Amino acid sequence: MLLAALLLAAPARADVPLGLRGQRIVEVEVAGETAGITAEREIGIPLGAPLSRRLVRNAIERLARSGRWADVQVDVVAVQGGVRVVAHLTPQVVLQRVEIQGNDVLSADDLLREMELTTGAELRSEHLGELARAAEQLYAEHGYEEARARMIVRDTDDPTRKVLLVQVTEGEPTRVVRLRFRGEPPPPESGAYSALRVEIGDVLDVGRVEEQVAAAEVEMRERGWLEAALGPVSVTRAGPRQAIVSVQSSPGPRYEVVVRGFEPLERTDVEDVLLLSEERLSAVQLPSIRDRVVDLYRRHGFHDAVVRVERVGVRGQDDRAELRVGVEPGSQLEVVAVTFPGAIHFETEFLRDQVFSYLQEDLPGSSVFDPVDTEVAHAITSGPPRRRREVPPPLVVVPQRVYYEPTYEEAVEHIRELYQAEGFLSARTGPARMRRLEGGRAVVEVPVVEGPRTMLHGVALEGNEVVGARDILIAAGLEGGQPFSHLALEQARLSVLELYRDRGYLYARVEPSVRFSGNRTRAEVTFQIVERFPVHVGRVLVQGASRTEESLIRDRLRLRTGDLYRPALARESQERLLELGIFSGVNVAPQDADLPAQVKPIVVTVTERPGQYLDFAAGLSTGEGVRGGFEYGYRNLFGYAVSLSLRVQLAFQFIFVEDSLRDRFQGLPLEDRLERSVTLGVAVPHLSPLPNVRWSLDLVHLRDNERDFGLDKNGVVLSATWRPSRRFTLTLAENLENNKVDLLVDVDSLNEYLRDNDDPRLERLLRVPEGESTILATQSTVSVDFRDSPFVPTRGWYASARAEYAQTLRTESQLELSQPFVSHFVKAGLTTSGYVSLAEDVVWATQLRVGRIFHLEDDSKTYPNRSFYLGGVDTMRGFLQDALIPQDLAERIAGDPDLGPNDVVRGGDTFVLVRSELRFPIAGMFHGGLFVDVGNLWADASRIEPFDLRPTGGAGLRIVTPVGPLALDVGFNPFLREALREPLWTFHFSIGLF
Repeated sequence: MLLAALLLAAPARADVPLGLRGQRIVEVEVAGETAGITAEREIGIPLGAPLSRRLVRNAIERLARSGRWADVQVDVVAVQGGVRVVAHLTPQVVLQRVEIQGNDVLSADDLLREMELTTGAELRSEHLGELARAAEQLYAEHGYEEARARMIVRDTDDPTRKVLLVQVTEGEPTRVVRLRFRGEPPPPESGAYSALRVEIGDVLDVGRVEEQVAAAEVEMRERGWLEAALGPVSVTRAGPRQAIVSVQSSPGPRYEVVVRGFEPLERTDVEDVLLLSEERLSAVQLPSIRDRVVDLYRRHGFHDAVVRVERVGVRGQDDRAELRVGVEPGSQLEVVAVTFPGAIHFETEFLRDQVFSYLQEDLPGSSVFDPVDTEVAHAITSGPPRRRREVPPPLVVVPQRVYYEPTYEEAVEHIRELYQAEGFLSARTGPARMRRLEGGRAVVEVPVVEGPRTMLHGVALEGNEVVGARDILIAAGLEGGQPFSHLALEQARLSVLELYRDRGYLYARVEPSVRFSGNRTRAEVTFQIVERFPVHVGRVLVQGASRTEESLIRDRLRLRTGDLYRPALARESQERLLELGIFSGVNVAPQDADLPAQVKPIVVTVTERPGQYLDFAAGLSTGEGVRGGFEYGYRNLFGYAVSLSLRVQLAFQFIFVEDSLRDRFQGLPLEDRLERSVTLGVAVPHLSPLPNVRWSLDLVHLRDNERDFGLDKNGVVLSATWRPSRRFTLTLAENLENNKVDLLVDVDSLNEYLRDNDDPRLERLLRVPEGESTILATQSTVSVDFRDSPFVPTRGWYASARAEYAQTLRTESQLELSQPFVSHFVKAGLTTSGYVSLAEDVVWATQLRVGRIFHLEDDSKTYPNRSFYLGGVDTMRGFLQDALIPQDLAERIAGDPDLGPNDVVRGGDTFVLVRSELRFPIAGMFHGGLFVDVGNLWADASRIEPFDLRPTGGAGLRIVTPVGPLALDVGFNPFLREALREPLWTFHFSIGLF
């Protein structure tokens, strides 16, 4: 019996007759279904070798471990000159694709999920019946009891990969012919009938009916029927494909909730914690309701609150009842001190801050958005009151002054963990004791027994052969003389395990053991390491890619068949695939990761985003007239992640308040009167043979009509971004831009028009030469990013260098006496930022930015939109956006009484900027910032004085949101120049921080 069991369990069989052992192998053949497909070299039996059982057994084990074969059999045949080895390989059939036909009621995704079918899984013929029954059962649950599913397996070019065709015959559904309630039906005003949307003739979907019955029960409780109970649901047959649905019903009386004594809280605060709609009211629930109300008041500092909850019937009305909640809150208990008797290692202030952080996070607290005490406000503005208060003072809750036992228990446990992390393994903390004082005050004591401190005496390694001891100890981060803690030991174990996994030893085991001295002041750690074997990548399976070419996905992977499997490369592969922008989710992992094997198939599972999108917008305004537009995008053109986007915005002005403005606009040709913005973009995120290079081509056309001018802009931008790693990015771009300004007013020059205009939006729009001009620019940007986060960095540094070569190709002015505008220059800029974490959530950020324009011709002028500008949220927050006047021009204005701030252009050819900011938490999602921005700008680069800088400072509020921090900053200019009309302070709003 034992021999039979071993034979049945064997994955392969080898027949080596005794008379053939030692014979020379002259031929190796692959027979059966895989003949001609599997190379003979894959068998692993070399020609000319002597035949032995060990040789054959090793070949069988190697083939079985590959995961490709369900059964391996090796036979030996005597031939002239030696023996022929014949390998019979039964392929492990893998599901390549599933096709579902005939399904109208249920989606293919629902059927695949019910049948638990995924591409790349093993497909066995004996399981086809179970798959069919699972599909039919799902249909039956949705009312299609006659549905039948037929499973058909189809071959592909590869005998190891099959296509499963699921042919569904849905049949006629069973329909509801009657809905009835057993017991007392719900009252019409209870809302049950509107929530229970079961109509006569509906398909019988029992699961859907049960969901609606549960929703109807909730609706009844929300309308006052707190004891309402609907269900269970039963179904009886009324004929072929006909069903009667019966629902057990017990509505109970309608309740009125009466809350007394809830002040100083709001009545809604109490009602919210009753949770009456979530559970059926019964005598068993009353204590839970009372406890929730008591907990609410204790969270607000009313430690002695007394709550009574009772159900009372209404006399003479059997269908009416009251739920009475009576509250006696008492007075607020104020904690005036928290002490830690016995604490020596940690400072009392530090331990108190730990407790307060838990209280602030867990308890409600007053904020700047709470109501203002009108009596206090009146006293501040009008003096002491001469009458008694007319309204009670608003409730003020300071979490640090509240004694709430559950939060204190959590904080005390946290303090114990802090002690253990410092080596005090037997430290005892708490429980917290509250001691009352006079006048509604209290003191909280948290006793601490520190006990002996355990220090790490030594670390020993056993079983490591592949990885050296030095590398393991560095990864573990354990050194003799440091405090010992089990948490640090577990982190060290995981770090060593990660070290082995990164070297391909996916199934290595690391088990630490600790030996303590008699007085537990010293600990010796031994890591027992079982390295096992390196794991190599087998075949790579791609799942979920219905619109994306597999070749694109495979090209982005950092894992290839035969390579060592390294989790870091798997994570990098996921990032590279997500960078394509066509997947909402990517997972790269070994198949059946829990089953150890030397060769593991890798499964790449992708979730594709919708291939196309189309958005419309329309509106009407006095400024633009009728306007509309659309945006169309195709994310995955040709299945190679090529994206195409077209954005069109149109506007036609026909609403005129002034006759002169109507005449001005109606005199324009139709193509100039139609305002438009058209952007066509094509992006190629991956183009072989240049991996990690993203190409994009953007075509831009703009026609903008303002009150006094019209602007035509056309541009072409071709850019390539090379990102070989997360830290390094190189971008090259070629930009061809044509601008044409048509002044609709009688002025001598564009500068004269800008001098008489103080609208900053128009100033930014008109950063082009007057008339028509064309400029060609070549840009390059190199950035290195070692920040821990690009959105909210707390440590690390970032550096970026940019250079641009620009030259005008053509200029035409509408003014006869104007000289041609010539631009021929190189623009260079450098930005570097650093971040230092000073304490928990306290960060010091600093930034240095410099830039200069070098003209290559004597008569060259800077193209206006290429100039440097300072002022605003991203440069100097003590000034409005782009409002800082260059230093050399400011000196000219000071020396010329006929020259004013609006007579000069505020752009310059060189600048220096240093920014520094301290960021710190305030409460919850609110953080604060104190900043200093120092810099200056010069129109003439030769006039630069690097140490003649303008200082500004200020403070701001940061609100943490999922899309990044919202920053509200107020900047101050302490050395304002009144002659330049500089403001004393400015307000800025932005999303994100530098």
